Amino acid sequence: MSNNDNLNVSGHLQIYKVFGDGTEERVLNDPNTITSGMGVGLGLLYAGSGAADITNFQIRYFQLGVSGNTKIGSYGVSETSLVSALGQVGGGSQYQTTTDSFLPLEAHELMDWNGTAKSTVGGSYGDTWFFGLISDNSIKRVDLNSLTYILYIDRESCNNLTVNEVGLFMQNPLGRNTKRSQLVAYRPFTNIAKTDDFALVFKWTLNF
Repeated sequence: MSNNDNLNVSGHLQIYKVFGDGTEERVLNDPNTITSGMGVGLGLLYAGSGAADITNFQIRYFQLGVSGNTKIGSYGVSETSLVSALGQVGGGSQYQTTTDSFLPLEAHELMDWNGTAKSTVGGSYGDTWFFGLISDNSIKRVDLNSLTYILYIDRESCNNLTVNEVGLFMQNPLGRNTKRSQLVAYRPFTNIAKTDDFALVFKWTLNF
């Protein structure tokens, strides 16, 4: 079920800097990798062996990270997490860098390839990871087979960090009482030094 060869799912990611005067600068316009986690999640759905509530298979979370530069040119379908996701050391404050931040967050477990909880690295949060939420209003239907997920990092969020990786996560495919999300799409990119001069907008289209 973890084999993506027959899934026929593809993705495309655009990243924009949006400045205070409304001007935009596109910094990425490239395909992304659909990970084996997509195959695992859809396999659980089709086999009826995962969550009973179909909403648990929706893509509802994202993470940003700061070590994706080590993956450029060498990443693939086997990725189960970002190299260094925000929140492992500084908690939610790495996302919400000021009290004016309005980036919604949730903290719960991350699912490894075998269904177990993946532990954080270098921090004191154990199996608890921090995720940005993707609201209903941030999911746009492009056509019958395509959805675009819009991730908005406002000007008061993730500042004074150099971000270079991003991932999308299926909500809770095992249907656990303690939510355990799974990475389904991943993309490293060249360094973006985030400041309060601009917001970051990720437009991530998945074609099923």
